[in-house]
Amino acid sequence: SSGINAEYGHLATGNFKGKMETWDLEKGDLPVYSVKAHSEIINCIDGVGGLGIGLGAPEIVTGSRDGTVKVWDVRQESDPVAMMQPKESEAKRDCWAVAFGNTYTESERVVAAGYDNGDIKLFDLRNMSVRWETNVKNGICGLQFDRKNS
Repeated sequence: SSGINAEYGHLATGNFKGKMETWDLEKGDLPVYSVKAHSEIINCIDGVGGLGIGLGAPEIVTGSRDGTVKVWDVRQESDPVAMMQPKESEAKRDCWAVAFGNTYTESERVVAAGYDNGDIKLFDLRNMSVRWETNVKNGICGLQFDRKNS
């Protein structure tokens, strides 16, 4: 999984061991940011923000087989700035797709997440709540808003 910040020339990757890294595409030898993001494989990544690609912080969202969706600010060390996980009473689902939306102001951010069982959830990052959800009966392999400022 990967997301590119074209202006900086950075690429974000997620691996089978749950590590998320960003790479400088001009230098490329070593990651410029690395974090043990998840306890299992990272299936999906999206990036937004900073330098005119949406507004607000340069953030990366990751989704994993461990059932969590996490938002990372690569300017910070190792803790996610937001984490969405199943409630204790809910079964852990494999997150297959993530996408940022509502990035037209610094305070408006949502993340859409799609899961192996067909669940789609729209998380409001302002108040850490589920804004909308549905189930389409089949696993969600990809999600994308019609534009980053939707």
